[in-house]
Amino acid sequence: MRATSNDMIAPQSQSVVANRLTHHLLEWNGDGPPVLLLHGFLEHAHVWDFVAPRLAAAGHRVLALDWRGHGDSQWVGAGGYYHFADYVADLAGLVRALGGRVSLVAHSMGGNAAALYAGTEPERVAALVAIEGLGPADSDPAEAPARFAGWLADLDRIAARARAPFSAADAVARLRVSYPRLTPHVLEQLARWGTRPAEGGLVWKFDPLHRTRTPQPFYIRQARAFWERVQCPVLYVEGAESPLRLPDDERELRLTVLRARRATIAASGHHPHLEQPEALARVLIEFLRGARAT
Repeated sequence: MRATSNDMIAPQSQSVVANRLTHHLLEWNGDGPPVLLLHGFLEHAHVWDFVAPRLAAAGHRVLALDWRGHGDSQWVGAGGYYHFADYVADLAGLVRALGGRVSLVAHSMGGNAAALYAGTEPERVAALVAIEGLGPADSDPAEAPARFAGWLADLDRIAARARAPFSAADAVARLRVSYPRLTPHVLEQLARWGTRPAEGGLVWKFDPLHRTRTPQPFYIRQARAFWERVQCPVLYVEGAESPLRLPDDERELRLTVLRARRATIAASGHHPHLEQPEALARVLIEFLRGARAT
């Protein structure tokens, strides 16, 4: 991927208090129908730097959120955690702050949260795009006790671990392991916005609690109850080469319940917004234009 002049448009930074936490957002255009971009696990609002300017140029008011405990948004206090219900409550407050009705474009973890919100307050979502984000495989309720036990062990482990500072080069190297398909330029951008200074170097901005596995299993039956309530047009986007693509039968079941269209981004893995932003932006602009006309 090569950067273009659109990629260089600098967003405005702002903070919004919602659900008793201060959330950081980036905004590329203050006019037009609002589109809220929601990042995935351990990421931040700047992962949309290569897509958002294109949406703004197409006439949308574009905002990107740092989820709680990510980027420059507030961490939860002592004894708090990051359950999906918390993300839904955060979204409810943010949507109200942004005028009461928005389109949501969300990746991976963000897509799961956005679909839950769209089924909770369907009248407030004008359109929904889930990018590789409609949940993992179904879980057996019998697995829940073991999940809870593992979560408690994770909490103990995180509490005992000190955050060791690292260099900017180390940050890029670590990201390269998690994002092997990304160019050096994109990796440097992710490292720049995903770290903050600390004594002796840098540390990641995200709350270490995110390194624990959530205690709540994913249940299709529960998720389906939310999906059935979604009223807006829905688009599911997947990378043609993603290692996390759902099995065909699982994917089609979920898309049928959501009455969703599907788009596949060629030459992309799990992160189309970082791997093929131009192609993804074209798909999003076309879909949002159609959703607005319905």
